[in-house]
Amino acid sequence: MAETFEAIEADFVRFTQEIVWCTVTSVDGKGRPRSRILHPLWEVRDGRPIGWVATGKTPVKVRHLAVNPVVAFSYWSPAQHVVQGEAVATWVDEVAQKRRVWDLFLTTPPPVGYDLSMFAPDGPESPNFTLLRLDPERIQVLDGAGFPANFTPRIAVLGKS
Repeated sequence: MAETFEAIEADFVRFTQEIVWCTVTSVDGKGRPRSRILHPLWEVRDGRPIGWVATGKTPVKVRHLAVNPVVAFSYWSPAQHVVQGEAVATWVDEVAQKRRVWDLFLTTPPPVGYDLSMFAPDGPESPNFTLLRLDPERIQVLDGAGFPANFTPRIAVLGKS
């Protein structure tokens, strides 16, 4: 049975901050998946999670997201903590938003936050700084502390933002 995001928010935040690295899968126009490891930074605004990824705007990602903007994301830890979900991915070009998220990366403690200038030395207006926004439609969390006796995920269906 689906819960509200608020009900799973604490586990979502804890696990994504502990695990940090995330597998994100997009799908091409022929239905073929492509996965990559990314480093999202999540914030909760107006009760909804928003993921921010500083990533290259590669031809593969651009083609995939143009055909199907929905991606799957998955975090896993050896303690069997799991976060999975589906999100609409959108490229962000607005300079004010890029500046805000740049500052968010700088002010968030490591290992989630980090200095983006190693990739974009000219700052948030650099052409090397490309930003991808993730708006989840569904999230499930699984607290591995109950493994193996209780291995039932908790699910929040957020719908479109």
